[in-house]
Amino acid sequence: MELAEQVKLITGNANDALISLMLNKAKGEIESYLNLGYDTKYDNIAVDIAVLKINRLGSEGLSSQGYSGASESYVDGFPQEIRMQLDRFKKKWGAL
Repeated sequence: MELAEQVKLITGNANDALISLMLNKAKGEIESYLNLGYDTKYDNIAVDIAVLKINRLGSEGLSSQGYSGASESYVDGFPQEIRMQLDRFKKKWGAL
């Protein structure tokens, strides 16, 4: 199944332009994190990152929010499960 189709299925979002943009951004972030060129072996991670980005639209970086007390917390970097996937490739393939 194509990456865009996977993202559509998971998110329920059918906006092809948005999905394409988020997949491209995800691939670029993977390249930057690993300091390697993109390879199809990273496709599952790219889908996870694209889904995360689409789900966070409108609340980028927000991890929790309070209402009466006006408390907000922000996410720093990738969630742990994505970092764990990326780090496996860092160690396995020797990226710095």
